[in-house]
Amino acid sequence: MEKKPFPAVRAAFLLNVLVIVGSLCALFAGRDLVTTAQILAADVFFTILVCIVAMVISLKRALAVTLYDYKNIGLIGGILFCTVLEITLFTEFVECLYNRRTAGDLYRAMLTFPREFSYYTVLVIFAIGLLLCISNVALIRHEGFHLYNALGILLVAFYMVGTVVCYFLSDTFAAHRAALSPALQTAGTVVDLFFLLMLCYFECIFVGAALLGFQAAKHVPAFDKDYIVILGCSIDKRGGLLPLLKGRVNRAMRFAWQQEIATGKPLKYVPSGGQGANEVMSEGSAMEMYLLSKGAEQNEVFPEKQSVNTLENFRFSKEIIDDLKPDAKIAFATTNYHILRSGILARRAGVEAEGIAGDTKWYFWPNGFIREFFAILTLEKRAHVAVAAGLLILSALVGIVGYLGNFA
Repeated sequence: MEKKPFPAVRAAFLLNVLVIVGSLCALFAGRDLVTTAQILAADVFFTILVCIVAMVISLKRALAVTLYDYKNIGLIGGILFCTVLEITLFTEFVECLYNRRTAGDLYRAMLTFPREFSYYTVLVIFAIGLLLCISNVALIRHEGFHLYNALGILLVAFYMVGTVVCYFLSDTFAAHRAALSPALQTAGTVVDLFFLLMLCYFECIFVGAALLGFQAAKHVPAFDKDYIVILGCSIDKRGGLLPLLKGRVNRAMRFAWQQEIATGKPLKYVPSGGQGANEVMSEGSAMEMYLLSKGAEQNEVFPEKQSVNTLENFRFSKEIIDDLKPDAKIAFATTNYHILRSGILARRAGVEAEGIAGDTKWYFWPNGFIREFFAILTLEKRAHVAVAAGLLILSALVGIVGYLGNFA
């Protein structure tokens, strides 16, 4: 059964309606209590407030179900954007109360918001980028130079150049705006606003993914699991586990020991991974051998040896588990930066599982997370297209309002 709207949402919506109705009544009554700008400021302020409350409640409910959902990333990003917007609107609302500001003043102030928002996020992302560059330098020193090892540096360079280009085009348009016809001014406003909003969108999504990824990496599942799927990655030429994969298996064993000590419930292992082109055996078999060498019993290990990617890891592992115990409670083990995308893919494979994160060297994590972030983005192409279409429509509506209201 669908849950009823939270009382706070209904209360905020009712307050929004009362503000609009009261302001319009005062305006039409001829009392000099409000201006059009005050009505607009109050309307937008309380509308955004309703959105924030609704998103916070939706996020709380979604996190209670699972950490591993792209919707959670979008909600975190939306809350961030709307909160900063609400602060801006509050200052504008105060200005409208104490100064005779016009609707045009409010309109122009709102047009500058995406850029102001980007100013703040540029500082945050620049700080993150500096840390990325430091970690990439350390990674290159330890592992040698490869294009992948410089991913963080390349991302920072691309982001900063892209931001500068957006600002340059925006400034160029502003400098020549007066010489353009009203129709061209409106078109320029739409294009300028759209690109700035898209920049804000990806900044918010990045922050949302980072926060959710950090939470997922720190999460420890309840000690009630029946099976734990260990996601494979590369092995060495002799079939031994490389440090990254060994960290995953060791974390799975540690969780199994912790669960048995805490509850007495044993945990069975499903090491999952096929054989790569340059590997002497499947990753599942290599992990099986390692688990047995560390004291696991033969009847506790059920290797999966066919998968070639994370989605197949879960699909084929689920087939094994369903044959053994269809209603089993499942955990999965992987590296910390990989855990968020793995959880999303697990749900796509029909596996309801909680992840535990194996540690890796500090200079691996940032680069690994950047790769995972882009991989998560590619999983939701339709969502990005839908957001881009919505922002384009919003930009067009804002431009039309400015044209009809002569707010240029």
